[in-house]
Amino acid sequence: MSRRISIAAAVSVAAVAAAAAVTLTYTYAMDAFNAKVADVNERQALYTKLSEIDRKTREDYVGAIDEKAVTDGICAGYLAGLGDPHAKYLTAKQYQAYRNSADSKSTGVGIRTIRDADGNMEVVEVVPGSPAEKAGIKKGDTILQVDGKDVVRVTYAEAVQQLDGAAGSRVAFRLLRAENAENGKAESAASSGVAVQAMDVTVTRGEYTLRTVVSSLVNGNVAYLKLSRFGENTAEDFNSAVSSLMRKGVCGLVVDLRGNSGGSVKAAAAVLDTLLPAGTTVQSRGRDGKTTAEYASGANEVELPVSVIIDGQTSGAAELFAADIRDFKKGLTVGNTTAGDGAKETAVPLSDGSAMVLPTAEYLTAGGGRIEGAGVTPDIQKSLSAGQQALLEKNDLAPSLDAQVQTAVTALARQGAKVKEPPGASPSGSVPESAKD
Repeated sequence: MSRRISIAAAVSVAAVAAAAAVTLTYTYAMDAFNAKVADVNERQALYTKLSEIDRKTREDYVGAIDEKAVTDGICAGYLAGLGDPHAKYLTAKQYQAYRNSADSKSTGVGIRTIRDADGNMEVVEVVPGSPAEKAGIKKGDTILQVDGKDVVRVTYAEAVQQLDGAAGSRVAFRLLRAENAENGKAESAASSGVAVQAMDVTVTRGEYTLRTVVSSLVNGNVAYLKLSRFGENTAEDFNSAVSSLMRKGVCGLVVDLRGNSGGSVKAAAAVLDTLLPAGTTVQSRGRDGKTTAEYASGANEVELPVSVIIDGQTSGAAELFAADIRDFKKGLTVGNTTAGDGAKETAVPLSDGSAMVLPTAEYLTAGGGRIEGAGVTPDIQKSLSAGQQALLEKNDLAPSLDAQVQTAVTALARQGAKVKEPPGASPSGSVPESAKD
């Protein structure tokens, strides 16, 4: 009798379990169905509204409609609606420029400028071998007009966009130059009391190679390396510069990443591979919460202490670089907190040659910390004076007179480096009054 009851009970339990399974499955299916229906309804509402705008515009708008511009505007608006500064739409032309941005070669004029007090373009760097250098443009020149249009009227940002263009195309500049300019360098035409001359220069745009690494010897035996961004040739140029400086018996490295907007994370990882011992240098976390190791350094490393200078314009790959030097305990960071741009951006090509850029993950420091929205806080806080900052922006602040560079040299000494000319121990390590204001 008990066996019959046991069997009946088992059948009952099985029936209940089956019913529960069916109920759960049905509930899950209904939830999924409702979510899809809601999604479809939201999309339909979007298409309906867009169609209504399009219809009414074509019925009532008095002007001409540029179909391509409207399409690009719709796409740009969609991504802007995400409210994420890392999400953006690129036209076919913009996407091509985006793809070329990681290259060390560029096509255009070959100058770097800043906006002066009057809203004009002051030339702070002329790339060696560039079309601008060949045409005679000098550091310190002030550009007043681009192709006959006043810079202050078209805005500085629009004028800067005219510097790049197809190889062989021409661009005309109206500029001011200090009359005492010589040796390829002009004192700023905007400087008070300096006689200036106006001149017209036409430049034929062409290909030129960007220098992303500039190196020198400071404080007697310290290697100073300025990295403006991380491009395809940066690691090779960095390694060449370090090898050359090590043959001169340097006691440590100062890596300057101020103003470095990032560039290629792969390139940054390649430079880190030279400096760091074995370990993961770049990792990211996706929307599923999983962490993925993307790049690692080998066992070989440069056996020298390192100081890295950072500021509020240090961004992206450059922030990862600085954080890795800190997390691997390879050196110290000096300066100001970085920009906090840790998004991993992925370009998604579209069928017509355009593309959209989406943040698909966030990069983490070697120690697992976040960069996005937080930045990298330096081990040693040090700011420039207003006078020094102005000279730095003009590329006129010598490392020996740069408070942040000299603090980075002091940081090397803290790590055991035998600096020949410690900051403050000689005139070369002092800061003149003109740079303190």
